[in-house]
Amino acid sequence: MALVLLVEDEQLLRWSMARWLEQAGFQVHQAGSLAEAKEHLHQHCPDIVLLDLGLPDGFGLDLIEEEKQNLRESEIIVVTASGHVEDAVRAMKMGAFDFLTKPVSQEALLEVVEKASAWRRSSRDAEGFRRLTESKIKGPLIAHSPAMLRVLDQAKQVAAAPTTVLIQGETGVGKEVLARFIHANSPQASGPLQAINCAAIPEQLVESELFGYEKGAFTDARESRKGVFELADGGTVILDEVAEIPLALQAKLLRFLEERTLRRLGGTREIRVEVRVIAITNRNLEQRVAEGHFRSDLFYRLNVFPIWVPPLRQRREDILPLARHFLQSFAAPLGKRFSHFAPRVEAALLNHSWPGNVRELRNLMERTALLEEGGVVVGRALNWGEVEAEPAAHKPTAELVPLEELEFRAVVNAMRASKGNQSEAARLLRISRDQLRYRVKQYRKAGRWPKDLEELDEA
Repeated sequence: MALVLLVEDEQLLRWSMARWLEQAGFQVHQAGSLAEAKEHLHQHCPDIVLLDLGLPDGFGLDLIEEEKQNLRESEIIVVTASGHVEDAVRAMKMGAFDFLTKPVSQEALLEVVEKASAWRRSSRDAEGFRRLTESKIKGPLIAHSPAMLRVLDQAKQVAAAPTTVLIQGETGVGKEVLARFIHANSPQASGPLQAINCAAIPEQLVESELFGYEKGAFTDARESRKGVFELADGGTVILDEVAEIPLALQAKLLRFLEERTLRRLGGTREIRVEVRVIAITNRNLEQRVAEGHFRSDLFYRLNVFPIWVPPLRQRREDILPLARHFLQSFAAPLGKRFSHFAPRVEAALLNHSWPGNVRELRNLMERTALLEEGGVVVGRALNWGEVEAEPAAHKPTAELVPLEELEFRAVVNAMRASKGNQSEAARLLRISRDQLRYRVKQYRKAGRWPKDLEELDEA
């Protein structure tokens, strides 16, 4: 049951709103002034705050500013007189979820509170999972769709046993995240985790990376070195892009999987190693076998417990929860707070085909956090054909921001997010370092460069 803090000085209106909310299943705490609201916030953590802006002892926006810490887990809905919509717009820019104008109807009240409650639930689900697992895995594993819930069930089942796992799926669907989830929930969770991308290593070095080498095995082998299998003894090895392992080395990998012993390159001693192997690929291994690029016996040895991770377009129920999670994680270092996606942005996210899958969505939310100001996400980072420009009738001229100003804000946000590291900021902005340096130089010349970034440069 969601907890609502209702801050309203008009007693009859407050009682009516509280009754409507309680009848709809919400728990309601009431406050008639800023002072009472602050007292409640210091004792409770409401899911939703309904905040009247005109209170007898102060302005409602002051509460948002002064109680930032106590409100960081709450969705704020401001209530304002019909002639003061500009105050509501200011509140939205400060991170409010939405606003209502007086007189407030029961239908309008319940609609916006239900929407805020749904957003809060999905945010809490993502955050709860992050706290449980993100210390051990890279990125969130958020599942709302039936297809992804089935994948999670499979992962939980196989995590309990040391079985070899083969995870397949398109690029960017989260295969490595799932592999790390399996490790984090396995009896080997306290053991080491080693991940190796077989496609990123030169062919002649794959064997030494996997199995290690003895001193003198080749010209530059000045000392003995363990490979990833030995380094992960008692834990898990993730073989990413396993389809790219050279054919000549596949027999040695098969022998290791069957006997759990290995011989370092240039060595004669058999070394016993106990590891769980999780293989990952975006290729069709059966097709690779048919083409003669992959051993059939190795395929069957890896395919003990296959898991197929569906593409994002086949699990649309996960799109908005993932987007919210990524947006919040990127917004936090920038000191920004977003309330929700505008309806047309939600529609665009749900209708997009996502050829890059979760990775594409993550990158989009990173750009969104940089380019948007906070409050409602209006889609400045979107450039898809299905997102039409917002009609002028729905966007007051006073809120339009010149392109040059948007660019300046994006550069400043990127530099703050990267703590002054120009290479990292250029990566976030998807421009070259020279282009970024030129822009910074121009902003300094114009006297616009923020003091906090000047101090970062000096440090």
